[in-house]
Amino acid sequence: MRLILILTLLSLNYTVAQNSYSTKSNWLIDTNSSEEKFKKIEKQLRGFDLAMVEVGYRFNSFYFAIKDKNYPLANYQWDKIKKAMENGVQRRPKRESSSKAMFLDTQYKSMKIALDKKDDKLIAKEYQQTKQVCNACHVAERVPFIDVIDPQYRWQPIK
Repeated sequence: MRLILILTLLSLNYTVAQNSYSTKSNWLIDTNSSEEKFKKIEKQLRGFDLAMVEVGYRFNSFYFAIKDKNYPLANYQWDKIKKAMENGVQRRPKRESSSKAMFLDTQYKSMKIALDKKDDKLIAKEYQQTKQVCNACHVAERVPFIDVIDPQYRWQPIK
């Protein structure tokens, strides 16, 4: 009886393995022309919204790095936030004027100075200013419902 049960289970396992869902997808490789491939890649990279997903993720780590006084991590995330914004501007040029005027040419530099000085009071002041600038930019770009607040939980298991 056990042998029959084992053989049945093994055959079922083999059948399931033969018919299982495959994650192999040649959605890009099977595309005929380079132009079509680039259009598909461009669609996957999307616009500024995907850049903001990265900014939000890194902002969370940045916030907790400041709280932990881990200035190398805070600096690292701050620079990566800048890079994400620059990449977003490249993908969605209509966001360039707000991004530069409100962040890249202004607030980014102010916070960078504060981080380099490791001045806790100045960092706290610039952090509050950063949130205000982010929210002002969201209003200017017609997404006022996106309200930046202090993160409540760490998204990464790093400190």
